[in-house]
Amino acid sequence: LSAAGGVSGQFAGVTSNLAFLSPGLRYLPNEVDLTLTRNDVPFSASATSRNGWAAANAVQALGAGRLTDAAVAFTTTEADAGFRALAGDIHAGTVSAAYETAFFVREAVLDRLRWGNPGTGLDDGTLPAAYTADLPGRAPVVANVPVRTLDPQVFGLWGQGFGSFGTAEGGGNAFPLDRQIAGFAAGADVRLANGLRFGVVGGYTEASLDSAGRTGGTSRAESATLKSGFGGVYGGTAAGPLSLRLGVIYADTDTRTRRAVLYGLSDTLSGHGGGYTVQGFGEIGWRIALGEPASSYVEPFVGGAYVGIRRDGFAEAGGAAALVSLARDYDLGAATAGVRAQTSLDLGLGLPVTLRGLVGYRRAFGDVVPTALLAFGAGGPAFLSAGVPIDRDALVAQVGLDLAVAPNASLGVAYTGQTGAHAQDQAVKGNFTLRF
Repeated sequence: LSAAGGVSGQFAGVTSNLAFLSPGLRYLPNEVDLTLTRNDVPFSASATSRNGWAAANAVQALGAGRLTDAAVAFTTTEADAGFRALAGDIHAGTVSAAYETAFFVREAVLDRLRWGNPGTGLDDGTLPAAYTADLPGRAPVVANVPVRTLDPQVFGLWGQGFGSFGTAEGGGNAFPLDRQIAGFAAGADVRLANGLRFGVVGGYTEASLDSAGRTGGTSRAESATLKSGFGGVYGGTAAGPLSLRLGVIYADTDTRTRRAVLYGLSDTLSGHGGGYTVQGFGEIGWRIALGEPASSYVEPFVGGAYVGIRRDGFAEAGGAAALVSLARDYDLGAATAGVRAQTSLDLGLGLPVTLRGLVGYRRAFGDVVPTALLAFGAGGPAFLSAGVPIDRDALVAQVGLDLAVAPNASLGVAYTGQTGAHAQDQAVKGNFTLRF
């Protein structure tokens, strides 16, 4: 403050809402100066999450620069959210999305093997039968007897489209995410003379993520899109009531991210990187017939899957808060136990209708809290930022209807859900099968 006629008196004091600057006053004959001096409070003291703490330490280690200047000017109410926004946890969150996408791709193949009489070479049905030795003069009583007959249709074409929406909580560390996953799988298989069914599958998926947490205003803080093309092989066989199903799938992934850092910088940052997902899975089931109708049964099953995810390194563009992401590999697995069931219905449509359902428990293990290795610029100190965690324990369920539109063709629709303590996904699937 300048006073041409001189300064008279003093202020009672000076206070500030800035987290890392301390105010002071200096009195001169014709002016009063306000000085803001960097205090000894470390950036990390304002962080309440691990991601914010890691980002705060990385910014402080950078030294002088535009990013540090912006952080120094954080108010006490801005600092925690500001460092969380700088942490870039969306990059690790894409790993959780890739894992859940792999689940829907895996389930598409297992649906084909589970519900398509894989590997038996036989179809359930009934044939008219009568006793050959009956009392003279009496007409034999004809009855339908359940039998298993050879299925001459050894080739199969099938396709499945799916779409899901869900949420994933960040556990107080990463920003919560809303996610949508959509895609399709198409396959062809053949049943060999020894009863083995062998097939190939390919398809495309797209997952979209939006941060449910906001760092200011009304705009989303982070978002990402993962686009993948995949291909693989699968097979199934049965020995009596015992069924075995196996598959391997590789998916090449293109990932794009977008972040808004609003506090002090107003930067909009974009990233583009590659990577892949590879998974191998298997399932064993024991089929128990329920009598009438002949196609009714329940099948307890256990299964396991390994999912390997690769994220290539890339550099964001768009401002001082841009991050460099180092390449990183993630190893995850899942074990599932449950029961599935199937029966035929008469809905008066003149076409066979099959009702099917599944309920199970999934246990995830490995890198269930994925982390990205990041740095502010190529020469900045590296830090770890954790994404939304993958639920270790989840309930999975499915219910669907198949309509035999022709002797060798069927259409179906199903609902699939998986629910854990931190994440929920709801999906609708449609499928088509043609045998010849």
